Amino acid sequence: MKRRLVTGALALSCLAAATPCAAQGLAEDPFASHITGEWTGIGVYDGNELSLTRSWTLELGDQFLRADMGVAMPNGATFGAVTYWKPTGEGGYEVIWMDATGRMQTFSATRDPASGVVRSDFVDNLVEGGAEPRRWEFEAIGSDAYVERLFRRNRNILELLTEWTFRRAVPRS
Repeated sequence: MKRRLVTGALALSCLAAATPCAAQGLAEDPFASHITGEWTGIGVYDGNELSLTRSWTLELGDQFLRADMGVAMPNGATFGAVTYWKPTGEGGYEVIWMDATGRMQTFSATRDPASGVVRSDFVDNLVEGGAEPRRWEFEAIGSDAYVERLFRRNRNILELLTEWTFRRAVPRS
């Protein structure tokens, strides 16, 4: 486990060194400014009802957006992951995903300036083996709510795997 954390820290430092710093910190970024805070969510994935938590914080001088993610199922099973988001330019992000199974992946995401939807098309290295093209989307549905969607890509067709609705744990004043 320690080795994976060291690998993750090294990857994060390499990402910081390899990516030009944005002219403005993430505090001014539309996605980061909306999503920063504590969130709770619900949804169904693969027939399992899930309770979700997300804690989005600005880190390291507002140069990274960190998401701590937790998933709990009614049978007591849990899952956790951490992502770091680094701006790469107007509406672009480089993302490092690290999860409780030991997986670490780097992918990119973009924010559509018209809709505000942030999406990432990536190849998911599945825990059970193999890899699958997927899309992850984040869409604000109000100042204190957002939706995450996960799709499977089969050629040019997107199949919705799940949709989770999140509410801000403490509404903005």
